[in-house]
Amino acid sequence: MGESTSYEPAEDLNNRTFIGLIVAQFLAGFNDQAIHAAAMFYAIHTAILAEAKAITLMPILFFAPWAIFCTLAGHFADKYSKTITLRVWKFSEVVISLFLILGFYLGSNADMPYVGGWIVMACVFLMGMHAAFFAPAKYGAMPEILKPHVLSRGNGILESTTFLASILGTVSGGVLFSMFRENPVMIGIILLVLSIIGSAASFLIDWLPAASPEREFPTNLFRPLVENLQLMFRSRPLALAVLGIAFFVFMVAYMRASMLMHGETRNPRWEEQYTSLIVATVALGVGLGSPLAGYVSGGKVELGLVPLGCIGMTLTLVFAAVTIQNTAILVVVLIFIGFFSGFYIVPLYTLLQHRAPKKSKGELVATSNFINVTGAIIASLLFFVLVQLGQRTNITPRIDVTDKVAEGTVVDVKFVPHKHGKIEKVTIQTEKDRTVTFEAASKWIGDAGKENRDRHEFDAAVFELFGVHFEETHAVEFTDNYFDVLGASLKNGDSVIVSSHELRKIRHYRIRMADQPLEPVYDKEGLPSYLFLGAALMTLTILFLLWWKLPDFFVRSLFWYQSLGQFRLKAVGMQHLPTEGPVILTTNCHDLTSCLQLVSATDRTTKVILVEEAGAIDEDGLLRTMALGSNLILVRRGSDGTISWADAERQALETLQAGHLLAISVDGGAANDGLATLAQHLQKETGAPMLPVFCGQFDSGENDVTPRVRVVFGEVAPSEASLNDCKLLIAGLGEWIRGNDEGTV
Repeated sequence: MGESTSYEPAEDLNNRTFIGLIVAQFLAGFNDQAIHAAAMFYAIHTAILAEAKAITLMPILFFAPWAIFCTLAGHFADKYSKTITLRVWKFSEVVISLFLILGFYLGSNADMPYVGGWIVMACVFLMGMHAAFFAPAKYGAMPEILKPHVLSRGNGILESTTFLASILGTVSGGVLFSMFRENPVMIGIILLVLSIIGSAASFLIDWLPAASPEREFPTNLFRPLVENLQLMFRSRPLALAVLGIAFFVFMVAYMRASMLMHGETRNPRWEEQYTSLIVATVALGVGLGSPLAGYVSGGKVELGLVPLGCIGMTLTLVFAAVTIQNTAILVVVLIFIGFFSGFYIVPLYTLLQHRAPKKSKGELVATSNFINVTGAIIASLLFFVLVQLGQRTNITPRIDVTDKVAEGTVVDVKFVPHKHGKIEKVTIQTEKDRTVTFEAASKWIGDAGKENRDRHEFDAAVFELFGVHFEETHAVEFTDNYFDVLGASLKNGDSVIVSSHELRKIRHYRIRMADQPLEPVYDKEGLPSYLFLGAALMTLTILFLLWWKLPDFFVRSLFWYQSLGQFRLKAVGMQHLPTEGPVILTTNCHDLTSCLQLVSATDRTTKVILVEEAGAIDEDGLLRTMALGSNLILVRRGSDGTISWADAERQALETLQAGHLLAISVDGGAANDGLATLAQHLQKETGAPMLPVFCGQFDSGENDVTPRVRVVFGEVAPSEASLNDCKLLIAGLGEWIRGNDEGTV
């Protein structure tokens, strides 16, 4: 495939470049999370890290490179072709997979378990670095691959497959570790094969020209980051997108840790692959919600979906907290959480891609990742703090533990077939030369277990010694089974101590190395419910923060809902609309519906001056009331037919001085002279540029009964242009769109 100097964005999603990007990024995300999950379980199993520390530290290892390398990732994504950036980092997956194989191999060597373990954890950091460089090129390439009117749908597919890859990778990491616990090299080999396939897929991507080849290497790595942060927070659309996306990444990290905790609180505990499969049900919801969100967005950034996603997530999180003990219901609720997540995130990613400057899309995506990683690290730390707080309150009460119910040397260990590392039976020889045998709980549950008790080498006298009746013994908990032991898997000759505790009427035994201190035991069953309720509260909080950034959020949502099936709206020429500062939009909108069509096509707070003529506002109900409160400056006629402009001028000045958009209808009939005078005065007072906007409805084709509505943003009018001049420009935009519906202004 040769390099070309230009690349024409595609009209639809059925093109080789888009498909190649989706396949390559799916396998990249899958490997990222599979290595992440497998390394976490491996570190706990080999006792390099304790369970709580591993759950907290692994996300930090993965996300830290996003912050460390964000400036370089953005620089390379913009200076060079995004195609070469994607291919280079896909090839890096192959190299990292080889390092992973080396780590697992050395870790399996009895002489070098810690060396291998730390290499495996280093691979988590390397995959985080891979993701940090890959993401800016991936998201920055989307507007170069697809035209604006299909960008939302493309992002729906992108987000769906990204999240599916993340969840399925997490699940597979747990499943692969469970399958190959005693031969982890196989995990690395499987991921190596997938990385090679992903690298091959990257060659389907056509050559995209560099966005900013003249860019010089930053000598100060912090300066571009600071400048991009300043740009983002000056621009209302970018600030909205970045804030919303950062919260989503925060929630993903927080909820993932919460679900792992939920699996640990089961009695007996869920195995890692079972927990991973439950978490994976979220992916099904995202897989449904994200493409649907892209489809219903039409040909524009539909910010009205964001509040719907937030409200849906909040309600389902509360419901999950209430019903969390019922796994079947929890699975259904997790699917709905994922579904509403798709509605939340797709418009925000589309907004970031669409409004980031063309020459610095990669840099701004990388800077967004810096903010995201901050959110992910905060989520991990918050989770750790909440767990510690729960241990100091009645939320997770401490359980009495009887220590040294048995103490001695392991003389026999039997593992469960096909469950590598899971202990079925262990025999301990005490100092008094008594042999004590413990068997896995499944051997003793139900009548069959009672009937077969005599066939097992089980010393009933041990239970009498411990004061435990047989019928009470439903589970025997081995520390190694649940990743609490310091060292490799239990083996003959190990000096161990057995402790016992009762958790919700089930007796558990824990085996630890003799030189390992007794760890306290807490009943954490109630903690996940509180974690879910906390997630719901945080989601509600971000909704209000986003509403503060865009006060007409809920008007957009209601208008989107009421417009379903009524028309198909597409925004054209959005690149002409400034991302910051006051702007006067001169438009032909003349009634409530067309005004709200204009508002929904923008990504900034917008108010419209509308003269109350016959038929201008004939709708009634909630939408009219909400629009009058947030989007319309209604100019009313007096009883004598005259118009007072004083109140409208005051509200208009406040809108522009706050840095928002103000739309003035040039289709005001007899009120045109007053509107012209008002526009000239506002422009003189604020210096706001005037930008013509056409909004019109067209008949659909014979096979489609849904009308087409186009909102076309023109270039900023000359400073000396009058309202009548703008009216001619608007008419020109209307003529242009009729003959060039799929083009760009």
